[in-house]
Amino acid sequence: MAAPVRAGPKFEAGTPRALFETRVTPYTEFTGREYAVTAAGRRFLIITETEPGGSKPASITVVLNWQAGVSK
Repeated sequence: MAAPVRAGPKFEAGTPRALFETRVTPYTEFTGREYAVTAAGRRFLIITETEPGGSKPASITVVLNWQAGVSK
């Protein structure tokens, strides 16, 4: 959702509107944050169902310091 705001002596927010549709499903093992927003606020990473009523998304593996394992 997005809403116009007016800053000043008194904060005022306008009517919110949907930015896009999602299929966000709250999972109990998460803390209720099924999304992340970039610092600039221009992109979103969202955990969603693969299809309505579907199972949890497949897991992913993140490899840190992967360059240390590559032969030079």
